[in-house]
Amino acid sequence: MNIFRALGDGSHSIAIGFLLSFILYSKSCKGYSGKTQILYLILFISRYIDLFINFISIYNSVMKCFFILSKAVIVYLMYWQFKDTRQKEHDTFRIEILLIPCGILAYFVNHEFSVMEVLWTFSIYLESVCIIPQLYMIKQIGIISSDQIIYLSFLGAYRALYIFNWIYRYETEYFYDVLADVGGFIQTTIYVFALIVFCFVKKDLTTNNVDDYDDDCWLIKEKEEKGSSSLTKVIHNLNINLEPGADLGFTKSKK
Repeated sequence: MNIFRALGDGSHSIAIGFLLSFILYSKSCKGYSGKTQILYLILFISRYIDLFINFISIYNSVMKCFFILSKAVIVYLMYWQFKDTRQKEHDTFRIEILLIPCGILAYFVNHEFSVMEVLWTFSIYLESVCIIPQLYMIKQIGIISSDQIIYLSFLGAYRALYIFNWIYRYETEYFYDVLADVGGFIQTTIYVFALIVFCFVKKDLTTNNVDDYDDDCWLIKEKEEKGSSSLTKVIHNLNINLEPGADLGFTKSKK
């Protein structure tokens, strides 16, 4: 195992550990997509279903167990333990849009038509797009918090380091996997696009309490209603009551 894979696995583990510890510490999963976590759990089970029949190394087995169990715990916390804090109204991306094409593609495009190989290929395709519900949720909320930045940064670092891992393996072992490379390229493109967009995102660096988020948001900032003017804004800011018969504050006070 080379240094790039070791760092990539470490970055991935830190991202998962950070999210798990954040949910347990804050007793809340606000701002995080349960659907993305379900997709991660599905892909880990699909990829590591050979855990007990294909032993490679202790490290490999430990990492497989960690990824499956940690995601299972996160899903449990989000959908049962702290389900009241999950923002269902924002976590609305339809994951079947991702699952069905990935399943069909894995069935027809794979290295070998066998159960294990098709499941592994399915996990590769699914991993390339499983972060989309999380990014969509951030778009729906309209703001990104500091803990979300940390979580996504470690996930992005994991993917970038794995690209270097593939380059290193090709240079030293002449090994490459077209399907894994294409899936990794797609996932990296999504992260790069997200990074560019995050540069223009309204950031909350102090809290993850989305109840405090403003409506002046990135990508979903709606245009001002027709007929609105600076005078309307002034009236709104001064909190002037324009209802019929209301006192506009112009009456002279009695001595």
